[in-house]
Amino acid sequence: MPWHKLRPNRDDTLAIAALTLFVIIFFWPILTRQAWLPHGGGDLASFLYPMYRFATQSLRSGQIPLWNPYLYAGAPFIADNQSGLFYPPNLLLFLLNPRFSYYTLELLVIGHIWWAGLGMYVCVRGLGGKRPFFPFPALLAATAFMFSDLFITHIGNLNLIAVAAWLPLVFLLFHQAVHADQRRVGWAVGSGVLLGIATLAGHGQMTFLLAALLGSYALYATLFERRPAALPLLLVAGLTAVSLSALSLFPALAGVRHTVRGSFGEASNYSLPLRGLIGLLAPNFFGRGAVGFWGDWPRVEAGYVGVVTLLLALVGSAGWLRAKQWQKPLFFLLTAIVFMLLALGDNAPLYPLLLRLLPNFPFQVPARFVLLADFALAMLAAYGLQWLYEQNWGARAKWAWLAAAVVTTATAVYPLWQLHLTLEGQRQPQMRGAIWLLAGLMLAGWLLINGRLHHKLSAEKTAVLLTLLLAADLIGLGRTVEIDSNSPVLGFADSPALQFLQADPGLHRLDIATGAWQPSLPQMTNLYSIRGVFNPLDLANYAAYIGSVGYRGAPLYNLLGVKYVIGGKNTPPGDTTFIIPVFDADPNVIVYLNTRALPRALVLHNAIAVGSDAEAFDLTHREAFDPSQVVVVKNGRSLTQTPTPAPIEILQYDLNQSRFRVTTDQPAYFLLSDIYHPDWRASVDGQETEIFAANYALRAIYLEPGSHEIRFWFRPASWQIGLALTAVSWLALLVYGWLTFRRSIFFRQDLQGSQDFGRL
Repeated sequence: MPWHKLRPNRDDTLAIAALTLFVIIFFWPILTRQAWLPHGGGDLASFLYPMYRFATQSLRSGQIPLWNPYLYAGAPFIADNQSGLFYPPNLLLFLLNPRFSYYTLELLVIGHIWWAGLGMYVCVRGLGGKRPFFPFPALLAATAFMFSDLFITHIGNLNLIAVAAWLPLVFLLFHQAVHADQRRVGWAVGSGVLLGIATLAGHGQMTFLLAALLGSYALYATLFERRPAALPLLLVAGLTAVSLSALSLFPALAGVRHTVRGSFGEASNYSLPLRGLIGLLAPNFFGRGAVGFWGDWPRVEAGYVGVVTLLLALVGSAGWLRAKQWQKPLFFLLTAIVFMLLALGDNAPLYPLLLRLLPNFPFQVPARFVLLADFALAMLAAYGLQWLYEQNWGARAKWAWLAAAVVTTATAVYPLWQLHLTLEGQRQPQMRGAIWLLAGLMLAGWLLINGRLHHKLSAEKTAVLLTLLLAADLIGLGRTVEIDSNSPVLGFADSPALQFLQADPGLHRLDIATGAWQPSLPQMTNLYSIRGVFNPLDLANYAAYIGSVGYRGAPLYNLLGVKYVIGGKNTPPGDTTFIIPVFDADPNVIVYLNTRALPRALVLHNAIAVGSDAEAFDLTHREAFDPSQVVVVKNGRSLTQTPTPAPIEILQYDLNQSRFRVTTDQPAYFLLSDIYHPDWRASVDGQETEIFAANYALRAIYLEPGSHEIRFWFRPASWQIGLALTAVSWLALLVYGWLTFRRSIFFRQDLQGSQDFGRL
């Protein structure tokens, strides 16, 4: 029976209820507000929380935040797809929840893990073809997938797990497109719609993994299942996804070339080492989580999906292949092997070979390939449990599986026992605990499987017990890994010092030089900062600029308009030669005044023209360079004059637009100490004019003598094109859906009329 014709029954309702209960148990301390996610706050607190609050405040004020003026001396917000600005669940909460709380963010994390499980349940139930999977194999696979290692390791990286959570449903619809007898294009479009929605959640690597899975299956279906339409259907799904997510995807792709990018040598450090494969069997062997991990490699996901999952994956692979029904699990077996090898990165030959064949291969954190391996292992486990339901065994087969139980348990446990004796002595009790747990889980799992094989247990009872054993394993080992009893958002709390800064309305910036405040606090409080939490999508020109200013009080530092420096109560900031304390009535911080800060807008009558960024960088870093008197402009004109007064009036300064009135009695450059980006536009008295890269990383425009109104606005062409394409695509999709709906109604009416006529 086709999966979409399945009707949910009582067993499905109970299975989904059980799935929900597992999630509630796993996250009970969070749901009851006894603890927080993740441990130490991670990206969820330091990066996403202020970003989502900023998006909420901007949208509710009637502005689409294309540019973020509050951090990094200004940065393109629309090009940072990590914001998930247009992801439907996020957008709905941004618009309806005026004070986007951290608890809301935690609920989004929990909701997406539940969604991953629900999607996996529906996927497994739908992939059985004419003989659908029973509910318990689907429930077991769903439990394994939603609590798999990637979701636990990255529980604080909401956009990553949000994209990953859509994987099962995206795959299910594409599988249906490949195998359907009719409406194939419709199913492919449906898969593309879900992939497009997932893309909007804002994690390019995870989107690539979802696309890689679809591409792998299209290739497999073409070569092994003789489905020549698979590759064209893949194109349909891909184009649909791109067009529906273009308003976010296009600015992100266009902006990448302006950001800081790591080399392959750096990125390949995030490979799963061979010793890390131990985590597939015993995740606590080297510790788990930000606090517990003690391995000598960067902490990455190891792919743990539960011992029961691995046992059933073995049963499913061997059982169906032995029954000469290899077409059932083969794709997932190949997927598990290939993507686990890719996760090893440069610790195995496959990933370096792929990079040699595809030098511009767009994925440079190979350990994350375990997502696809875990998905495949969960599917194989479902096949294994289904096999226990359906097959009959002879006496020889029963004893063969008993022998397999003994061999696999010994093979897994004995080498780990020998290895732990060679490692750090103080860690050996922890490692022994992990080994004993592995042995116990394998023993319990094999006892249940062999109980079924020897007809001591019914299929239903075996399925229930194996699912409960898996849930106990994954919940027991995972629920405490990333929770924290301390609030991660104390660094965002209101304070006397914050109120002092907000009471100063000037267009100046601050520099947070203490851990008592979160680096991205200004993004939530409408203050301007020269820094922010680390972001891999930082603009490259500003990263070079701020990384080379030298010290607080240096000319290039002062040019950024840093009026206030925030220091710890007992740990004053370094380089305090030119700063004096002006507010110390806060229990945690002291506010210092930078006495040499320059205004953020200057009129300069002397300029040095250069032809390259390298020349500009060199000139601005010379000891004699005085940014209060001269500006270095790339591809501009030089000026040598005696400075005269030139008043500046700030008319408007919003997210995406600013206006100034300037009067000068001689040619000059208007310098704004905001970051140069090619998507900014400017006009003087209504006539568009060129923006020059000034002092390597800032903005300047040329002015003739007179009184002028200057306007800057940020409106990337990539955003405009993407918005238009997305709007047209969603409109076309709605029209297509409406026509399909009407066609189905007319078909049913014609069919009913024919049946009524036949009765006459």
